[in-house]
Amino acid sequence: MQETQEHAVLFVRTWAEAVIRQVERVNEAREKFRVDARNYERMEDWSPSEEDVDRAFRALWAEEHTLVWAAHQLEQWRIRLGQLRKRDGVARDKTLASLRNALEHLVEAEFQDGYAVPKEGRSTSGGGRGKGRGLASLPDGRLEISTGGPAVFDLLDANEVERVALHQVQAIEGELEQDAMDRYLSLLEDLAD
Repeated sequence: MQETQEHAVLFVRTWAEAVIRQVERVNEAREKFRVDARNYERMEDWSPSEEDVDRAFRALWAEEHTLVWAAHQLEQWRIRLGQLRKRDGVARDKTLASLRNALEHLVEAEFQDGYAVPKEGRSTSGGGRGKGRGLASLPDGRLEISTGGPAVFDLLDANEVERVALHQVQAIEGELEQDAMDRYLSLLEDLAD
């Protein structure tokens, strides 16, 4: 059990650090897209091309998707670590889970008026398919494709995701420092005996 718990701590820390890095990348990509889109609208000779704006949007989309994946992994490992330590307290973020599932199954979607929507006739119950795992589980039952707004896919607050990750890294570092101090004090007691 000890080795399993050590690996769970390793993966919580790994994904927390990845989330922190990824939030920075999302913010950079969002700013690039915003600036390029604004400058494109000016239609000056120095303005970026439509392809430049499209490229910036694709980069933002991929960075946001990667952040959702990293945040989901962090949540899964936080839950696992809590179970191993027999502690409650890590609740699943339903929005994160719905968004991760919708992105995972986006290839199954239809696209209408700038939104990914569930395919017509798609079952929303039974067989592990439908409402609980795809687009239908999102608040509007669809995902806007041309986002670029202040929230990740207009659903997830990147600052909150980063706050959770930072807290997790700080907590683990605190635990590691305490373990090192405990070992040091134990060594001093052994030497004193």
